[in-house]
Amino acid sequence: MLGRIVRHKKGFLFTARRCASTDSQLRAQPWSFAENASAFQKVETRTTVARFNMDMAVKADNAYFPACFALAVEMKKQGVAPNLTTYNILLRSLAHGGYASATMAVLEDMISVGVHPNENSFKHIIDAHRTEASPMLYIVLRKMQELKIPPSATTYTLLITRFVAEGNLEVALQCLHAMKGHRLLPDVAAIQAIIILAARQGYPRLAVDLAVSFDNESIRKVEDSVWLACLHSSAAELYAEGVSKSWYTLVTGLSVSPDEGLCMLVLHTAGRNGLPDLATDALRVLKVLKVPWMEHHLAPLFEAFCRAERFQEAFGTLNIMRQNNIAPTPQTALPIVHIVQQKPEILDDLWAILVQMRQESKKIDISAFNALLQASITTQPLSRALADYSGALTVFGIVPNVETFYIFLDGCISAGNTKYGELAFRQLKEAGTFLDHDVFGRMITLHLTQDIYDDAFHYLEEMQSAGHVPAQHLYEALVLKCANTRDARYLIALDEMKEVGYTVHPDLLVRCSELHEPAVTVERPATFESREAVRDPKSGLDSSAKRFIETGGLGG
Repeated sequence: MLGRIVRHKKGFLFTARRCASTDSQLRAQPWSFAENASAFQKVETRTTVARFNMDMAVKADNAYFPACFALAVEMKKQGVAPNLTTYNILLRSLAHGGYASATMAVLEDMISVGVHPNENSFKHIIDAHRTEASPMLYIVLRKMQELKIPPSATTYTLLITRFVAEGNLEVALQCLHAMKGHRLLPDVAAIQAIIILAARQGYPRLAVDLAVSFDNESIRKVEDSVWLACLHSSAAELYAEGVSKSWYTLVTGLSVSPDEGLCMLVLHTAGRNGLPDLATDALRVLKVLKVPWMEHHLAPLFEAFCRAERFQEAFGTLNIMRQNNIAPTPQTALPIVHIVQQKPEILDDLWAILVQMRQESKKIDISAFNALLQASITTQPLSRALADYSGALTVFGIVPNVETFYIFLDGCISAGNTKYGELAFRQLKEAGTFLDHDVFGRMITLHLTQDIYDDAFHYLEEMQSAGHVPAQHLYEALVLKCANTRDARYLIALDEMKEVGYTVHPDLLVRCSELHEPAVTVERPATFESREAVRDPKSGLDSSAKRFIETGGLGG
């Protein structure tokens, strides 16, 4: 049967050659094997050392290094000389378990028998040193230099991974720089490890630059987790450029949606650096994540518009908050107060923007009015602030809230102006606003700024009549004011303070005693010289006085 198969193949080959064109000859004829070849494939013959190496490689793959060395002992018994492959397999088996000192012993043995190690040998040695201290690696590197074995990309990757594992960013960067000096492209795992380490150690600029550089130089790109680390580090450090690059790479390029916590960090960065577009995109992602908007989400957007000097859009943000049933807090519009404090000349422009919004039939939120009122009180005389306050109420048709009066009363306290404060308090009562604890507390504090402060006790009584318990700091302010003016009513205030249930600190009593009691001159103990002066009246007199007394005075 096999003979017929062979004859059939020979006949087919002969027919094919006859049918070939004689005009054109192929450079390589088909079926170019020898015609007398056997139909059976020959079994590959292997040397003894190759068989040992194959058996040893199986044991090394399973990290069973004792069996590998047992085979090495058997090779020695049979007189089989090991080659480079044998030693590399032994090193690989030791590298699996991190037996660094054993790999160095194998290296010495192979050099002593005349087997020159290669780069693969040192790759296993360096891998075995991953659990050792860094100084041991320098011994291995010096050995490579002595043997004139240049490190490869894999060697550098192992080194970088080792230094990153112990948080040594500086040396890892040195290895990366040396790698580029040898025109070796870093492995993606190595560069990612360095980038993540730089991000975690608070170097967002370095992390982003490394990620951008690798993406530009290599076909492969860093993973999403690397850009997330860059984004988190940049946002934590308020690094605007890094946040923008990382955000748009992740969200726009890779369609990755960061979680709410990371979006909040991005919003803070956008607010501090005046990036309203970035803040708007972060709010969009929150909507995609089905996170309901809250005040702390939209407040950075207001700040971003303010720092970008897009004030009309900033005021519009407050309206958006109202439309989403979010009440702005006094701190929401605080960024515009800080900007006016830095540039007082823009205050008139901001009032003009509100007038323009009113003319365009746009709603003006009371928080915007309160913010400009606070900015006016902070940077302008109180009379100017009162004029802005009265005029704005007429022009904008805004109904002031209790926060409006808080702001104005705080300005009166700073200026010590009780006249304007009383005016604001009357308007507050006429508006039918509930007089809470803070209103009475501000009126008491306002009158304590005056030399005549009897009205402070009047408002204290009104406060108690309204059912409010005065805060401890109000009692302490009353006590110190009375004690400072030698007013005995401080004792009454102290007793009432105790009746309410507040603890009177001993330091407060000592301070009140020092302020209220007149200065007492304490006689100092007599010194030896003073006692001698009393005993001898003539002591302490000048020479002419002594002679006058000794000569009998006028009678003498």
